[in-house]
Amino acid sequence: MIQGRQLLFITTSSLAANPRLVKEFEALKKEFKCYVMSFKHQDWTLELTEAIKSRNPEVHFIEIDRKLDVIQTIYCKMLQKIAILLNNIFPKSFKICAWASNDKAAQLWFMVNNLRKTVRPSRVIAHNLGAFYPAVKLSEKQGASLQLDIEDYYPGEALYFNKKHEQQNRMYIMARSFLEANSITYASEGIKLECQKHFKVEKQTEEVTIINAFKATDFVEPKSVASNKIKCVWFSQHIGPNRGLEQVFEAAKISHEVEFHLIGNRNQAYLDTVDLSKNIILHDIMTQEQLHDFLSQMDIGLALENADADYNRDICLTNKFLAYAQSGLFILATHTFGQSQFLNNLEYNAGIIMNTSLPKTLHHIDKAVLSKESRIARWKNAKSFSWENEQLKLKQLL
Repeated sequence: MIQGRQLLFITTSSLAANPRLVKEFEALKKEFKCYVMSFKHQDWTLELTEAIKSRNPEVHFIEIDRKLDVIQTIYCKMLQKIAILLNNIFPKSFKICAWASNDKAAQLWFMVNNLRKTVRPSRVIAHNLGAFYPAVKLSEKQGASLQLDIEDYYPGEALYFNKKHEQQNRMYIMARSFLEANSITYASEGIKLECQKHFKVEKQTEEVTIINAFKATDFVEPKSVASNKIKCVWFSQHIGPNRGLEQVFEAAKISHEVEFHLIGNRNQAYLDTVDLSKNIILHDIMTQEQLHDFLSQMDIGLALENADADYNRDICLTNKFLAYAQSGLFILATHTFGQSQFLNNLEYNAGIIMNTSLPKTLHHIDKAVLSKESRIARWKNAKSFSWENEQLKLKQLL
């Protein structure tokens, strides 16, 4: 493999927690020699990550195990604390802002700096904010092209620490990185529009929206299920607060003709505060294959984004929303810019933005949109924005 055909992907998460990155290197691995730098997490992602690695033997995985390399991990955490202390003195230092924002940024840079002795990628692709600093510095030192993937609008996400400076840090990291980027990909049109309001790019920088769709082949044709109840489904990594589930609990108490299936890791402390009706059915987190098969047996997908949680939730387009659409489910969505923009631009009826409560919406829903024929029609129409089509935009950038 010649040097010009090497790509380096960098992320602060584990593989299983960053499915967009996985889809990208799987789409490019036949044409490029792909290196992927990520973290190994001892949690629900571990088994799923191992499965991803097993099915991609041609990809070179460089995993950082923070528990195994404990000395470097402690050192990077100390660097973050020092950077936070210096934040007020050096508000325009790229290194200080990056290291104060995420202690993994320094750890990634140490690994990247070591890797560049043996690997010279033609392009480095940074996924998530903590990966921007090491990607930019590698690009500068080796002359590699820089590609940024903006899956979320990071300045609009909730602040958990260093609240005095963290939003400013995120803005500065993005502003500096955008000026260095050769290409930028966005996961939704809303995120793209918001970034273009705040960040300048060079004239030759290519910008494209690549939605986080799944492969069309991941979804089987909707199935007929013998049941006299409407089946609603909601899934996420975690079943917990600030996810709009309060609407489900309210609806379940009065919508006895409806089953509500919730899928994800359970926040038991949260669930202990809730009075769960008998028509709420909890499921453990599933593999993607299991989940998509399960969705084929449902009627309605609930996209209950809480736009007030943080600004990013208002403009992003979630994996669950796209999975519902590609499964052929009829989507009931709360009003966010991301969800409204996407539904309104489709040429078929994939769902509605609710202007009343979930119980009232379910009570007045047209049962015709839930028929097997309607579900199959939506499933077929959704192939137009499947990953098979979206990945072509990624390949054109390279």
